[in-house]
Amino acid sequence: MSRMTGTLRVAPAPSAGSAVAVGPATRAFLAVAALGAGLLHAALAPSAPPPLLAAFLVLAVAELVWAAATLARDRPPALRLIPALALVPIGMWAALAVAGATASGGTAIGLPLIPMGAASLLDVAVAATAAVVIRRGRPVPAQSSALRFVLVLLLSASAVSAITIPALGFTDAGVAAVTVHHHH
Repeated sequence: MSRMTGTLRVAPAPSAGSAVAVGPATRAFLAVAALGAGLLHAALAPSAPPPLLAAFLVLAVAELVWAAATLARDRPPALRLIPALALVPIGMWAALAVAGATASGGTAIGLPLIPMGAASLLDVAVAATAAVVIRRGRPVPAQSSALRFVLVLLLSASAVSAITIPALGFTDAGVAAVTVHHHH
């Protein structure tokens, strides 16, 4: 509060596009979780109706590119927007469920529950982690242990693989991959 004018001075809010420094271990988790969600959305695309196919492909490409950029850079791109953007696929799924439940013909667009649930879980993990990082707002320590990064990367990759791989098996792409027979 200024003594001269009695007015409250407020620091300018950071813009949505401003980059936030994120520790290597957190970046590893964010990247691996986004990668898993992107792979699931890509696997769901071929069995979806054309409008959803396009939406799933856009989501998958965005998640995969963001995952690569997050792992490669100290400041993940558009991190301030990620808590909202990561929840878009869940909102789409909810909208489809409501539209199917209220349709007069009673036909709902059937998306596999397990792959969509796994992708939603990963998207929520990305959104929550990004929100905590943004809210915390503390600077990242300059010195970070390489061992810690590798351990978090391995644990994150193991956890996301344990969720993603079985869920991929419940997509049409996963079923087709298992049932392909080679004729020689």
